[in-house]
Amino acid sequence: MEPTLWLLAGIALLAFTLKATTGFGPSIVFIALGSLLIEPKTLVPASSLLDLLAGGLLLRVDTEGRTLRYWLPLGVSISVGAIVGALFLDAVPAETFRRVLGWFVLGLGVWFVLGIGGGGREEHLPAKASRLDHAMTLLGGVFGGLAGISGPPIIWQFGRQYAKRAFRQVLVPIFFAAAVVRTIAYAGTGLVDSQTFLLAGVAVPGLLAGLYLGNRLHVNLSETVFRRVVGVVLIVVALRMNL
Repeated sequence: MEPTLWLLAGIALLAFTLKATTGFGPSIVFIALGSLLIEPKTLVPASSLLDLLAGGLLLRVDTEGRTLRYWLPLGVSISVGAIVGALFLDAVPAETFRRVLGWFVLGLGVWFVLGIGGGGREEHLPAKASRLDHAMTLLGGVFGGLAGISGPPIIWQFGRQYAKRAFRQVLVPIFFAAAVVRTIAYAGTGLVDSQTFLLAGVAVPGLLAGLYLGNRLHVNLSETVFRRVVGVVLIVVALRMNL
């Protein structure tokens, strides 16, 4: 295998260790580092395929208390939001929006790192999501459609309610639904081709190793360290948004 492809598998290891540890964020690492090796236009749909696979595997981890009645409507909310955001993409000044969103992400990252308000402590998911849960998930989808970053409102909403286990239980299916929508959109526009499957296939061993390692980290990290890891990831995202 060519050195570039070995490096891509290593990047996938880092990206999906983050995914399994926190429940979000693999594209931040995979696209940011992978684009140093491969054209982003080719890499982005491959990243979406990998996120779809990882989300499907993580759905089978720690399913206690997670029900379709709770998370499926949230998956619909983020999907609808993504479509709305994409429809309004040309009507919103992209650079201004990204900067405003970037400051929000930075503040959210600092909130997590400093533990302002103590953070979420609820360890069990309710039978049904609240209206605010749906509103923030819908807004996250809109953000994703406009700027490719759907996490901030979702992470804020659920991060202030739930401890690490329940937090990941919520995020994994929500972002799985978003990955399904993205992958269908990329396939529909012809961006998914044999090269996409080749890159994704090369990265799968790194993905599997990352999910295993990240799941071990998720179990062993204290609540305080977990929240600081989430915060640092968000701060890195904000810095990448050209603040």
